[in-house]
Amino acid sequence: MRAIAIVGLLAGSAHASPYVELAGGLVAPLGDSQYTDGADPSLGLAARIGGGAPVGGMFSVEWAPLTSDVDHVSLNRFRFMGHVVIHHAVTPKIELTGRFGAGIDLLHESYDQSIGGLHFQGSDSDLGLALEFGGGAWFGVGGGSTQIGVELAIPIGYHSDDNTPTTADNVNWDFTSFDLEVLGGVRLRL
Repeated sequence: MRAIAIVGLLAGSAHASPYVELAGGLVAPLGDSQYTDGADPSLGLAARIGGGAPVGGMFSVEWAPLTSDVDHVSLNRFRFMGHVVIHHAVTPKIELTGRFGAGIDLLHESYDQSIGGLHFQGSDSDLGLALEFGGGAWFGVGGGSTQIGVELAIPIGYHSDDNTPTTADNVNWDFTSFDLEVLGGVRLRL
């Protein structure tokens, strides 16, 4: 009986090994007109590190250089989150994952414009609450320590900085953003 428990523990620990993920894909703004009126579909990148199975943890850093609807304005979103991740091996080479993350959502806006010989530039940033629901499928390739995957995620950002006066360098951030992310990635098990 003890031998069966040890074999089961060792078999499970291979699946529970720590991993590093790199992902990229499309970020499409969905909700809150104050957000979608200023942002268009863009590319996004993510780097993650995690471990544990069937329930584990993960830390992620994400960057989306959001395409702005406003000329001469640049938007960048950075997200730093901790996640709870559920792993389910369908076959030895196919794994389904689901995750929930929470952390901070940093938005940075800058503008740079010249009008009739005058040059205007400035920037503003705001920290908000970041939440994210996601899931996907990962497929083993090669010797077993490398996986490629596809994920869908719903990142949510809550920003409420509406009590500061709006000036050229002080944006009135007051919205909730919802996006749809479609990401492809590579996971390396360590």
